Amino acid sequence: MELSPRSRSGEIVSHISMIFVTVAQLILFTSFHKYIAWYTTEPHGSVTRLSMLTDGYFTWLPIPITASILAITAHIIFIIYDNHRFRMTAEIILYIIGIAVTVSLVSIFPFDFSVIPNATAADVVPIVVTVFFILLAVFYGIVALVQFIKLKNYTVKQETR
Repeated sequence: MELSPRSRSGEIVSHISMIFVTVAQLILFTSFHKYIAWYTTEPHGSVTRLSMLTDGYFTWLPIPITASILAITAHIIFIIYDNHRFRMTAEIILYIIGIAVTVSLVSIFPFDFSVIPNATAADVVPIVVTVFFILLAVFYGIVALVQFIKLKNYTVKQETR
C-alpha cells in the first residue's frame, strides 16, 4: 500500500505522538502513583492524603511497564519499517497486550476505596471501576478483531493481484 509523502508524514507524526503519550503514561504509572489518593483537609488547614492503592499495584506495575516498552518499540519500528501488513499485525498484538494489561489490573485490583468517607460511594466506586476496566478490555478485543478482519481482507486482496 503506497502512501503519498503527505500521508506518510502524518503517519510518522501519529507514531511519534503515540510514543510521547506512552512515555507520559510510563512516567505517570511509575512516578505519580502516590497521588492516586483521597485528600481531606484538616480543621487546622493541613491536607491528609489517604492512598487508594494497595501493594497489589506494585505487583501489577511491571505488566504495564513491559507493555509500554513494547508499544514504544513497535511505534519506533513502524516509523523505520513502512510495511502495512507488518503494522496491522503488530497493532493486533498491541491490542491483545492491552487486553492482558487491563485484565491483569482487574484481577489484581490494587485499589482500596474504603478511604472514601461516604459509605455508599465506597461501595459503588469499586463496581464502577471494575465495569470500566472490563468494558475497556472488551473494547480492545473488538478493535483487535476488526483489525484482524481488515488484515485478512488486505491479505486476500494482495494475493488476488
